[in-house]
Amino acid sequence: MILDYHPKASDELIEAADFYERRETDLGYRFLDTVEDSLARLKGEPRLAPPDEQGRRRYLIHGFPYIVICRIEGAFLHVLAIAHTSRKPGYWMARDTASR
Repeated sequence: MILDYHPKASDELIEAADFYERRETDLGYRFLDTVEDSLARLKGEPRLAPPDEQGRRRYLIHGFPYIVICRIEGAFLHVLAIAHTSRKPGYWMARDTASR
């Protein structure tokens, strides 16, 4: 499966990692590793995050208050957002052109 980040999702990942790294040395790297592990699990077993009515999947990033919001289409895992679980719900929906 090919991983494809929306540009804003990529920015969110970097911003969150930078935030954690400023809080504690190597915490940003642990966050990145955890996100990478989460995406590898989803690529190997997409049913871990069942699709909603629009086909989007949400997967909690273990140990951090973030979720991966993605869509699987054929051989692609499209990452729409790396979203904080308690900030701005649904802000990323405009990025999901497949549900329109």
